[in-house]
Order: sequence, then C-alpha cells, then structure tokens
Amino acid sequence: MTKPKKYYALLRQWKMLQLLPSRHPKDAATIREELESEGFNVDLRTVQRDLKELMEVFPVTAKQGKPISWRWDREAMSFDIPGMDRTGALTLKMVSEFMTRLLPKSCLESLAPNLRRANAILDELGDKSYGGWPDKVRVVPRTQPLLPPDVDADLLEIVYESLFRDRRFKAMYLKKGADDPVEYTVNPLGLVAADPVLYLVATLWNYDDIKLLAVHRFQAVEMIHEASRKPEGFKLDDYLESGALGFPLPGEKTIKLKALFDKYAAAHLYESPLSLNQTIIEQENGDVLVEAEVLDTHQLRWWLLSFGEYVEVVSPKSLRKEFAETVRNMASYYED
Repeated sequence: MTKPKKYYALLRQWKMLQLLPSRHPKDAATIREELESEGFNVDLRTVQRDLKELMEVFPVTAKQGKPISWRWDREAMSFDIPGMDRTGALTLKMVSEFMTRLLPKSCLESLAPNLRRANAILDELGDKSYGGWPDKVRVVPRTQPLLPPDVDADLLEIVYESLFRDRRFKAMYLKKGADDPVEYTVNPLGLVAADPVLYLVATLWNYDDIKLLAVHRFQAVEMIHEASRKPEGFKLDDYLESGALGFPLPGEKTIKLKALFDKYAAAHLYESPLSLNQTIIEQENGDVLVEAEVLDTHQLRWWLLSFGEYVEVVSPKSLRKEFAETVRNMASYYED
C-alpha cells in the first residue's frame, strides 16, 4: 500500500530539517541529493519550495548568494521526535560542565543547540530533582588545586581535529627546561586530562615509541593531510594502566612496598587499597604496616612524601635509602 501524498511530504520535510546543518549552510541541490540517498525521489523546485515553507515555521535561515543556501539559526534550540526529556537534558548539562576540555570545538558547536534546549528544560524545572542536580554535584581534586596552563584556543582546536580525524600534524614543541622549541611530526593517539594539564599521547615521525606531550608546550601546529601512524595493538587504557601518567622510573615496573604508617594516616587504605594484593598488619604501638605490589613511579614518591613524618618506608632497601637522602636534604633547608 502506498503512503498518502501528504504523509510522504511530511516525512520528506522532517528529513530535510534533520539534514540542515547548524554551521555551514547547504544549497538546495545538495539537500536534494541527500534526500535521494534517503529514498526520497524529489525535484529541485520541490526542495526549494519546502525550504521556504519550513522557514515560516522553524528557525531556518537562508544565506543569499548563487546558489542560496540554508542552515539552522545559530541561536536556535534543537528539537526532535521524540523530544528531549528531563534525563537527556540533565545528561547534556553534565557533559557541558565536566567534558568541555575533552571535546573538539566542532563537536561543541554541533552540540550548542542541544545544550540550549537542555538548559531551557532544566530552567523550567527550577530546583525540582533534575533541575537542581547540577548545583548538587561537584568534582574536587584531592591534591593542591592549580590553575591550568594557558593554551591558545586555535592551536588546541588543530590538535583536537587531528586526533579526531586521525591525521598527523607538524608542531614546534618546547621541551621542559629547554630554551628553544624543536620541530616534530606528531601522530596523535589519545588525550588525557591530569588535573589542570592536558597531555597528548603520541608517536613521532615513523617511530613506535610512545611519547607524552604536554599540550600547553606546543607553540605552533599545522595539520598534515596524512593518516596518523598508530603502533600495532596500541590501546590507550593499556598505556595508562602501565603507569605512564605516574611517570615511571627506568628499570623494574613494580616494587614490593613495605611502609609503616601512623594509624590515622593509613585509615583510608582500608577502604581504598594501594593494590589488590595489599595487606595491613596492625602493630602493638598502634601503627600499621602496609604491604603492596605497586608501580615504581615518581607519583608513588610524591604520595609517600605527602605524609611527612607519618610514614616510614621499610622496603625495598633502595627506596628506603632514597627517602633517607631526601629527608636529609630537606632537613638541611631548615637548619637555620
């Protein structure tokens, strides 16, 4: 049974609304081709007439020129069938609050109409359940909060787009402690946010060894229209689980740590252990001996030193000796 003519026209116009972009406008011929690929057999004149009718009802704008092109108004809210519900609105709101740093500019721009719609829905709810949720949730760092380094927005967008499209880029990169930048050909593999710093996981040129590059140290970038080179079997999660962001030391990856903690300093380790094989032995004087196999990293040392006099490294002997030297050096600063 064939669909009634009015029903067919309604489906066609609805599909046209879905095909309209919010950024770069499309001309009628392009929209007609896209409609045909969706199964709608329609001529150019009909498409032009439909677009004019849709402009009278929806926030669709026409850009004058030859040919005329159409897009959604930049300030328009998104809508769909079914419409956005409260759960969807809340989800988008939380994405905008906590994920903005990890999304390319092009993705954020395409989400803008949806975010405006989500904000409108939550504003209507006021403080009721969903509407009040964003004011009830915060992410707080457990370390000393630091201001993020300055990153040029245009430069960052090229890095994001290169990663998003799996493209190489050329860059001038200033290494830590260096006076002058060096030129790299970068194969971006992943992006990691570690407190205030964004790190790009990448390889350089045609090598397979993985590098961790602080995004704020890029001084100039230029996308290359070449496919990014990815080491065989690379997975971002595997790389992070290897302790890369803890800044591992050369040599053995793990050590068997024994440390004597003040009972109050170690209280959180009962609920949040250092590893799956952690053991805690309570001492007669109230202290606790914590044993665990952990990654041998700089981060481990920073964490242990943060407890000051409330922890004593027992073993391995090399780490105990290293801490003894560190403490002697620290004490010399305060002898006056």
